[in-house]
Amino acid sequence: MKVLFIFILLSFSDVFAAGKQIFVVESYHKEYKWDAEYRKQISDKLGRKYQLTFFEMNTKRLPSEDVAGMAEKALKLIDELKPALVILGDDAALEFLGEKIEERAIPAVYLGINKNPRSYFKKDPKYISGILERPLFQRSSYFIKTLLPKAKKVLILFDGDRTSNIVFNDSFMGRPSLVLNNVVFDVKLCKSLAEWKTEIEDAGQNNYDAVVIGLYQSLKNDKGLNADSEEVLAWTNSHSDKPLFAFWDFAVGKGKSVGGFVLQGAAQGKAAADMAEKILQNPDRLPGSYWPVFLQEGAFVFSSHELARWKIQMPADMRQKAVFVE
Repeated sequence: MKVLFIFILLSFSDVFAAGKQIFVVESYHKEYKWDAEYRKQISDKLGRKYQLTFFEMNTKRLPSEDVAGMAEKALKLIDELKPALVILGDDAALEFLGEKIEERAIPAVYLGINKNPRSYFKKDPKYISGILERPLFQRSSYFIKTLLPKAKKVLILFDGDRTSNIVFNDSFMGRPSLVLNNVVFDVKLCKSLAEWKTEIEDAGQNNYDAVVIGLYQSLKNDKGLNADSEEVLAWTNSHSDKPLFAFWDFAVGKGKSVGGFVLQGAAQGKAAADMAEKILQNPDRLPGSYWPVFLQEGAFVFSSHELARWKIQMPADMRQKAVFVE
């Protein structure tokens, strides 16, 4: 009788845990500041009520041919755990897992999506919705002109990763050059670290007044391996003869960029957690009926050190809105 009671208790616990399970698939890895920020928000918001399992696809560091295999591993775990809800972090997770999760009728929320999410599905999903991400390019163009009123030409640099190509095609409409506020913005995708370094070293002689750092975490060195992202940023800072700005907060700080009107992983994580909770609390409503959130929240984040280094004066109204880091 005692053994039977324990078996029944364990069985009930397993069912309870399965119903309270949330499975989070990260396109990248937990050490990546973007992931760390949204993981914290998801954990803070949902961790007390639900059991969270995180899976890292590690696409920033793995060869592209290995990504599908990582997605299959994630899907196998999802099938084993049978979570109440899945959260898909960034485009790679949605691209490789979205359709398969939809087929399984598992409620899901995506975050950090740069591409039109419908392009990842054969038809509009019923069980998936989420949070969109777009670099705040137009807002950035205004503040750069405010801080550098004489600027006429600005270089925007990205690596050649999946997300960078999506941003280039969607946010910049696939155009290598755009004009906003009488400033020419040239957008370049670098497939290698050597190409990135050449662009930085030649920025001055190519008449650029500033450089905006996009994504750089997937740059390959001369051995074909991923260059250390912090070393890339430090090298860029020390070799650029023009001020650096950024689209994401992980590139702001002493020895990095001056700053900018940046996106933050925390905002994406909070919005995704809020939507996940709504879906779980309303099981009779299809998740796909929640309209995707185009999160346009950004923040003025600047490095006090880099502002002083480049002798950049901020207007009082911008300074009042800004967050300052070392």
